[in-house]
Amino acid sequence: MSKKHTGVPWGWVVAVVAASLLVLWPLFHPGFFVSDDGGWMIIRLSAFYQSLSSGQFPVRFIGRLNNSYGYPVSNFLYPGFLYIGSLLHLAGISFPNAVKVILGVSVAGSAVGIFFALRRRFGAQNSFVGAMSFLFAPYVLYDMYHRGSVGEILAMLPAAVLMLSLSTGLHWLMPLAYAFLIVSHNTTALLFGSAFGVILLTQPKPARYIWHMALGIGLSAFFWAPAIFEQSLVQFQNVTVSDPSQYFITLPQAVLLGIPTLLCVALALGLKSKHRMFDMTLIVLIALGYALALPVSAVLWQMPVLSKLVQFPYRFLVLPVLLGPWVVSRTAEALSGRKRVLFLLILAALWIIPVMSAEKSITFVQQPLGYYTTNEGTTTVANEYMPRWVSEISKQRTLDTIDVISGDANLSMRIFPKEAIKTTAWVKETSVLQINKLYYPGWGVTIDGVLTPIDHQNPFGFMRITVPPGVHQIVAVFRETPERFMADIVSVVSLIVYGIVLKRLAA
Repeated sequence: MSKKHTGVPWGWVVAVVAASLLVLWPLFHPGFFVSDDGGWMIIRLSAFYQSLSSGQFPVRFIGRLNNSYGYPVSNFLYPGFLYIGSLLHLAGISFPNAVKVILGVSVAGSAVGIFFALRRRFGAQNSFVGAMSFLFAPYVLYDMYHRGSVGEILAMLPAAVLMLSLSTGLHWLMPLAYAFLIVSHNTTALLFGSAFGVILLTQPKPARYIWHMALGIGLSAFFWAPAIFEQSLVQFQNVTVSDPSQYFITLPQAVLLGIPTLLCVALALGLKSKHRMFDMTLIVLIALGYALALPVSAVLWQMPVLSKLVQFPYRFLVLPVLLGPWVVSRTAEALSGRKRVLFLLILAALWIIPVMSAEKSITFVQQPLGYYTTNEGTTTVANEYMPRWVSEISKQRTLDTIDVISGDANLSMRIFPKEAIKTTAWVKETSVLQINKLYYPGWGVTIDGVLTPIDHQNPFGFMRITVPPGVHQIVAVFRETPERFMADIVSVVSLIVYGIVLKRLAA
């Protein structure tokens, strides 16, 4: 990609940020907007923070959720916003406002990143037009205010940085951006990460980018490795999260396609100027995104790779949303005079009218903070990350963290600091104690400092141990498994390598 423009037009940058306020103003409203998942994301964040503050790192098992029995949801689902939100809360920001900050910075930051990426090829005005096509994309508003998909909105920021790193030659940003994308949202990382790999093939000497992407994969290994290799331990493969046929974009939802981008794709194909390989690749990827979001692709959605991993066809709209700005800017650049003025007026109307309509339907609710910090729901659609040995899910919160199932024993001096459980047991005869937490690899129980076997073969998957007569100190702690620890080591080593690369670049 060429370096046609190198200056920093701060006036246009301010204009991009100012325009983002038109999309983000609902975030300044008291309370939190009502959405499909937004409230649950706040609940998951507060529970994640409690586990993180208790010393668990990386956080795999969130003990407060699932009616305080806990389960390993953060081992599988995009923890990026959870770590960022925890840092924001540590700085004194409430959990709901932390989620608002993440959403706002992600959208505005993505728009600015896209502007700078476009600026290397197009003039400031055309780059601004392209950035607006992202900012006012109906799917962005739908994703944020209707679905409340914090992870997917966050993932748009590293996706924009990836395109920025490619267009500006700041390739050192790629590893960090790619790693950030992976931990931000599983599905977006799969979709846009694959598309970006195709885009790299259009560049001179594409092999030179292999180590950048490999380093990004290494940096995020602490998350993706356990998430992939431990899928057999949970019910994900055996649970139907959604019926893809119910989530195609049909005529009533056609506005989500982003009519301005569709229009610009059609106009770009009609331009007489020669198309670059890069431009045609973007157009093909955008068309693919549209096709897989529409009912015309129904037969493809019978494949597990789509129905299980992507789940919702409309998620493919992330490709037109993130790649469309290049086509919009190129179309704007090709027009002049009255045609250009008319074109820009039509785009402005097609952007602003849907935004105004969508924002009118946003409603808000003010919940007491305790609603989020004490809620013990699973925060998932179909309990798909419940361990596979759990055949029955308890609907009530346990009255005690440790129960005596059989035998004769008294328990006292109980200490329950999140994912560490300590108690003193006076056992008169051999007894079976039940620790009312779901078993998942990483839990270990010691009796007087000696590791003891855990039996979780019961309908609820709770941990049970056999304790001999006598006075015993019992400790149950959740830690990293050797396999997860190796993934952590890969991430640490990758971070060290990345630091060395940055130091050499700065020298």
